[in-house]
Amino acid sequence: MKRFLFLTLTLFTGAVSAQEWTRFRGPAGAGTSPDGNFPDNFSEKDFAWKITLPGEGVSSPVLWGTRLFLTSETTEPGQRAVLAYDAVTGRELWRVMDQFSSYGKHQFNSFASSTPCVDAGRVYLAWADGGNMKAMALSHDGKPLWTKDLGPYAEEHGSGASPILAGGVLIIAKDNAGTDSAILGLKPEDGSPVWKHPRQSVRTPFSTPLVIKQADGREAVILSGNPKALTCLNAADGKVLWEVENATPTDRPVASPVLAGDICYMTMGQGGTGKASVAVRITDPRPELVWQSKKGLPYVPTALGSSTRLYLLGDGGVLTCVNAADGKEVYSERVFTDKAYSSPVMVGDKIICTGRNGQVAMVAAGDQFKKLGEGQLGESTDATPAIAGGRLFFRTRTHLMCLPAATRPQP
Repeated sequence: MKRFLFLTLTLFTGAVSAQEWTRFRGPAGAGTSPDGNFPDNFSEKDFAWKITLPGEGVSSPVLWGTRLFLTSETTEPGQRAVLAYDAVTGRELWRVMDQFSSYGKHQFNSFASSTPCVDAGRVYLAWADGGNMKAMALSHDGKPLWTKDLGPYAEEHGSGASPILAGGVLIIAKDNAGTDSAILGLKPEDGSPVWKHPRQSVRTPFSTPLVIKQADGREAVILSGNPKALTCLNAADGKVLWEVENATPTDRPVASPVLAGDICYMTMGQGGTGKASVAVRITDPRPELVWQSKKGLPYVPTALGSSTRLYLLGDGGVLTCVNAADGKEVYSERVFTDKAYSSPVMVGDKIICTGRNGQVAMVAAGDQFKKLGEGQLGESTDATPAIAGGRLFFRTRTHLMCLPAATRPQP
């Protein structure tokens, strides 16, 4: 590996504009958007629209232009749906049904847990199906384009990692503790294999890769796992650029890795509790552990990163702000009394935290904890919100709703 390769890396936003929210936690997986001045306090009367979904799910919405795509279980056993809505009106545009063989899952998981990803021409999905995993692509009009059986996937808690696009490749984490565990790169056009990175896990991770841009302009992905805590792959060919060992290899990464300045951060745990973390400086030629912490860690929610700070929403509803360079605590304050599995997102200088009971807390970003206001979704939720076109989209267990910005949303 050439030494200059990692002198500068940045979160990749590419040609994706603020109008799009193309994957889990938006462009590059950062969970941030400059787009939208949303009210600090809101109730159901403030929603532009609210619709009933055909069943339950914990996946997040993704958007391209004014089209919103979402997955859902249905009330029929062995059936789930890919749904498209008009983001402005909430009108359903189409639905495509998917038949699947049931499999074991955690009581809080869903058969519609993986968030789709989308580009200008296609919507992509990666779903568990019985003891296997499959990938599929649809057109923006709901036309099935291709489906691929990716082979064995074994996990008693179900699946959770979402597909992403990077380096012109569709990347799927078929990472598990069973046989034929791997990270896969597929051609978006037809699902044919581009590369395969074998990766045997001690305990199946559920995190979704982070995308960064290398100094030479190429895209790379960073994945959480075990026994390797972090693995960085060149997105176009799957070659390993660097890896960092996991000091607690029996712990499971559920939250995704996140970038704060040049610090890449990940957490892991088990039994519903965050137990360990890893922070590395990715601008180093061979990234190594910079600091670790075992306090105030999220297990399910993914952290938020700014240039100098990390915001950690714990599963118990406490928001902790730490210095990204050394992990020193800036503050730790409770934002709501309920648990949180949804990952926080940031709009401008406002952090949006969502609790399992549907309570939403608006918190000011910065070194002083300040709760700006709150809202109520009226139903339990574990899904992470999406932000696009001056609209904030919440997905509860059985509903989808749109909160417009205080200023007029884009068309």
